Amino acid sequence: MQSDANRGPAGPSVFNRPPQPRSAATVASGHTTTRGASSGFDGGAATRGTDPGVAGAGPTDEARAALEGQRRSGGQWFFWIAALSLVNTIVAFTGQEWRFIIGLGITELVHGIAEQSGGAGVKAGLVGLVVIGVFAFLGQRAVQGYGWAFVVGMVLYGLDGAIFLLVQDWVGVGFHAFALTMMARGYLAARQLPPARV
Repeated sequence: MQSDANRGPAGPSVFNRPPQPRSAATVASGHTTTRGASSGFDGGAATRGTDPGVAGAGPTDEARAALEGQRRSGGQWFFWIAALSLVNTIVAFTGQEWRFIIGLGITELVHGIAEQSGGAGVKAGLVGLVVIGVFAFLGQRAVQGYGWAFVVGMVLYGLDGAIFLLVQDWVGVGFHAFALTMMARGYLAARQLPPARV
């Protein structure tokens, strides 16, 4: 029997296949796949990402629109007061008794004084028109967002409400209080917004 030491070097076994070198195409394909997966992941992240500034723009715009609507609504009360006071003045000079409660008491007071003094109807009418014009002007400024117009208008309308309080016209006092509340809401909104540009 021949010893193992005398055996020649064992040849490669048929079961041990040496590793084959990877071709250049296979290596390039692997790198391309890796880059493609990485690029797809980044692209998905970029697609799913949101800009914080854009995301926050919606609620801010909605809040601004709500404030502008509240400011406009409060300022338009001056227009209503001026218009209904004008109707009250015309109705009073035609000799009728009915009137709008939300109108100005000062116009009715001036008309009453004119009736008692006699011959002062024209002057009383002019005074009433001036007061009505002042409220219309304040309404125009208030709608544009000027806070001073709200303040001056609320002070004047509050003094006008004192006339109803003195004659104990509680319905007129209540309507004046309601109108002043709506004006105050418009003023609070105007303080949070810049004046509108015309």
